[in-house]
Amino acid sequence: MGSQKTVVLTTLQELAGKEVDTAAERLAEANRQLAEAEKSLGILMQYRADYVSQRDHAMSNGMTAEIYQNYQNFLGKLSSAIVSQTESVERVRQVSNLRKQEWQECQKKKLSYDVLLDRDEKRTQAAELKKDQKLMDEHAMRLSRQYPRQ
Repeated sequence: MGSQKTVVLTTLQELAGKEVDTAAERLAEANRQLAEAEKSLGILMQYRADYVSQRDHAMSNGMTAEIYQNYQNFLGKLSSAIVSQTESVERVRQVSNLRKQEWQECQKKKLSYDVLLDRDEKRTQAAELKKDQKLMDEHAMRLSRQYPRQ
């Protein structure tokens, strides 16, 4: 009976290990997407800062109202793109957090099977030790009956 239990627990542990691996891969992909989205946001923000600097420099040298309006329109579009990318980063961050929770839950499940298997192994070892001790005691008793002390 104990052997069958061990086989079942080992199978469950292996399945849980595969789930952990799958969850880890999904987490890694989500983290890669998050890093990519954050990088894109950083590029947009830097581009906007550079463009503002360029506009300010052009203003100090004098510009027409039409050129100024073009700068402002483009800055508005950049700002919209930054807002959109910020929202995208937040969505990807939420997915990454979910993937992390999934991985942690899978890891916890696998660790519980590890603990159960360890306990089962310790129980089996204790039972074997008890059985060996009983055999040794019986052997010693037979010997003492065969060769009584005088």
